[in-house]
Amino acid sequence: MTAPRLTSTVTGAAAAGAPTLVFLAANGIGGLRPASAAAAAAAVLVLAWRLRARRQLRHAVIGALLATACAAVAAWTGQARGFFLVPMLVPAVATATCLVSLAAGRPLAGLVANRVVGGPSGWRSHQALYRFYAASTVVIALVSFVSLAAQVALYCWSDVTWLGLLHVLMGPLWAAVTAISMVSARRTVTRERNAAEAGNC
Repeated sequence: MTAPRLTSTVTGAAAAGAPTLVFLAANGIGGLRPASAAAAAAAVLVLAWRLRARRQLRHAVIGALLATACAAVAAWTGQARGFFLVPMLVPAVATATCLVSLAAGRPLAGLVANRVVGGPSGWRSHQALYRFYAASTVVIALVSFVSLAAQVALYCWSDVTWLGLLHVLMGPLWAAVTAISMVSARRTVTRERNAAEAGNC
């Protein structure tokens, strides 16, 4: 990874986690209502900064909407831990989607990554590719389930601090999982393509 790209990734991760960190700090100082308002304000500021810098605009809008929704849910429930109810839906949906795709014989990793890395349209009939995408989907499902289980446990224990830290850390973790999956998929596709060309010689 080049230095500019690494800097952009780190900056993006910091910006994504800013509303959560602001919420945790404000909740510790002034309570729930100021924390909800501060998190929403932080989300708007991050959005404005990204729009001005023209960086990851779609992610910026989604992040701002998500942070605002989290603040609204926390205010509505009257509990600081309510801030993390909406983010819990992400690993829950990811786990369910992975399991359904595996049961249907269409691993989610293959449906998403194969087109991105330029794999063959008939990847499901390539045994090696299918096994790779199935294994990748299982890994994603496991990571999602562990994340969900940890968040549910911390939510039940009302441990807002650790909930917040886990929420912040999951962003970089998912970015790493995605990057590793794409690199591995590209290598697997290239290896299978080279093997097929060698067999035709």
